[in-house]
Amino acid sequence: MIFFNNNLDKFDDFFLIIKPFVIWCQKRRIKFFLPHSFFWANKYKAFGVLIDSKNPQKKSLLSINIFKKKFVLATKVHNYIEAKKASEVFRMIFISPVFKTESHPEQKPLKICIFISICFLLKEKITFALGGVKKSNYSRLKNKNLYGFAGIGNFVK
Repeated sequence: MIFFNNNLDKFDDFFLIIKPFVIWCQKRRIKFFLPHSFFWANKYKAFGVLIDSKNPQKKSLLSINIFKKKFVLATKVHNYIEAKKASEVFRMIFISPVFKTESHPEQKPLKICIFISICFLLKEKITFALGGVKKSNYSRLKNKNLYGFAGIGNFVK
């Protein structure tokens, strides 16, 4: 499970709001990721940290190298170049957007051949498809280098 917040202005409020959900995950031994913060990940004993391009800590390779021994580090990539860079640091990678999405209609989806080539590049990583993926179209993407898919719209209605 990944808790996600794009609003960095309300950063600490977000971590206080999700505390009951974190406790719920801990009681059920559900592994969870927190966005952006090694401090909060350490405090809540998270399994991993999602670091994306908006994250100020992504700029600090030193802190990433220190914390990747303690947490599974995850990120999102949107093209082959980003995937190549991410493969050097991150263990879990979300390839996005795979299909057109309602949440990000301005983003152009990846071509299937590019998506497959990124999966092949990241074959040693835990890789998920993200963006517009549903049970009905997942079969078009499925390959031996793809662990699964993620998305809010498919799981929450």
